[in-house]
Amino acid sequence: MILVIGGRSKIGAALTSELLSRGQQVRALVRAGEPAGDLPAAAEAVTGDLADEGSLVTAMAGVEKVFLLSSPHPDVVTWHRNAIDAARRTQVQLLVRSSILGADGESPAEFISAHSVCDRYLEDSGLPYVIVRPNLFLQNIPESTVPSIAASGTFYANAGDARISMVDTRDVAAVAARALTEPGHAGASYDVTGPEALSYADVAARLTSAMGRHISYAAASDGAVRQALLGAGLTDWFAGALVGLYQDYRRSGTSGYAAQVSTTIERLTGRPARSLDDLLGEIGLPARE
Repeated sequence: MILVIGGRSKIGAALTSELLSRGQQVRALVRAGEPAGDLPAAAEAVTGDLADEGSLVTAMAGVEKVFLLSSPHPDVVTWHRNAIDAARRTQVQLLVRSSILGADGESPAEFISAHSVCDRYLEDSGLPYVIVRPNLFLQNIPESTVPSIAASGTFYANAGDARISMVDTRDVAAVAARALTEPGHAGASYDVTGPEALSYADVAARLTSAMGRHISYAAASDGAVRQALLGAGLTDWFAGALVGLYQDYRRSGTSGYAAQVSTTIERLTGRPARSLDDLLGEIGLPARE
């Protein structure tokens, strides 16, 4: 039995489907009051909360392996420590944790530094583990960037000229599935990236081709982006953390950690990583006037 924590995320949902297709028994953690109807029928739902270690111990009863992912939150370090402690108490055989690219180093960015702390805690826990460190998700482009394109064809971000090897969430799930179902991965840390490092100017060029109209990228200030995120309803903490992440991408520049391209996906799955062109071609973006 494999417990998936974060099954409603894009990675978690794709992972659950892949595990089920491999004949695995899957249990998915849901919080009290959350509907379980959107989970695959073959997946078992169990109630629990990352803020409540006792509920996690109950959810892990009879579980051999755990996949751990959560949404960004100020309490994420406590949450993940709770899950790791519960896995240790229930003698889980393997815990696979979804982290972030760059968490193996030092960073002032909230998202990265929190993952660094969680990774160290897992490594020191004595549990057999695998750490999966994906880069920024390609799905952010059609889901966040495209809707923000102005009538003029311009979109804004505080990325400067940073290059980022964005990765498809389904490829991250495929790597996690291999780690959970195949031998020989315990103790590994996998950087998971797309096949190329793209600047947002590159993204604009790809969108121009996909949408059949000229799209351009304009660098925005951190303050302007923060205000836009707050205006869109994000919390002050979340808006600040996102701005901080893009500040870190700017520090990485055109050839730093965020631009590195790994071979993890092809090595573990036997197929190339999906590209932005692959994703845009698959979803078929309409032209916007």
